[in-house]
Amino acid sequence: MRGGDGEEKTEISEDESERSPSLESFMMHYLEDSMLWPIVIVVIGHAVALASFALLLAVRERRPSAMMATALLLYMSFLGIRWEYRRHGNLKAITWLLLVTWLLSGLTAYLGHTYKFL
Repeated sequence: MRGGDGEEKTEISEDESERSPSLESFMMHYLEDSMLWPIVIVVIGHAVALASFALLLAVRERRPSAMMATALLLYMSFLGIRWEYRRHGNLKAITWLLLVTWLLSGLTAYLGHTYKFL
């Protein structure tokens, strides 16, 4: 469709925009289907490993790269929580997954430092 100024205009109906895949629908597909929960657990486990190593190196070793990685991960978590709150008006599954991931990361980093296995 062409507008009056010769510009191409595309109109997307509400049905098409609802059917188009989004990050939220992609993530919620894995959270709603109990057969896909093992995949979610593995992804969270990898995120915990990454964040706990970053936390441990940032606090214990004082490495700038680990501090920047931890700050980046925290900022990305903040963006996810802010997006979910703006979209739904309250905190839902994504926020709880991020909270669990950060709690497990902190616990793993603490235990790894205390018992010297990390």
